[in-house]
Amino acid sequence: MSISVSVLAIATAVWVGAILFQSAVVAPSVFTVLDEAAARRFLRALFPRFFRLGAACGAAMLIAALVGGLVAGWTPVTVWASAVSTATLVLSLTALSIIPATNAARDAGDAGRARFVTLHRVSVLMTVAMLFLGLVLLVMLVQVRS
Repeated sequence: MSISVSVLAIATAVWVGAILFQSAVVAPSVFTVLDEAAARRFLRALFPRFFRLGAACGAAMLIAALVGGLVAGWTPVTVWASAVSTATLVLSLTALSIIPATNAARDAGDAGRARFVTLHRVSVLMTVAMLFLGLVLLVMLVQVRS
């Protein structure tokens, strides 16, 4: 297996694992363990870091996919990897960029509720899309390796 494929697989697995861990362990625990004020502080510290990790993984994935395509040739897997990597980078940066507006809407109380719900839903949908795309990419990488 080439170094670029290894980097691609590791970066994708790290991001997919982070999404799964955040969804299955962190999110269900936050509001059951912390009071509302502490949960808010924790989540406001967590999500910028979370989406920066996604952007870093997306950048590493994209570099590895491009190197793989340029060195080993463009195949359906390298093209898909490039597309997934680009989507991961762009969606992570987009999710990161809407955090201030999401927080402001939350802080506005009832007046900002509809906006908060919309922005939160957009963030969740982008994260689900990245999870799905990453899982498909990991399956494709395993099949290529077999």
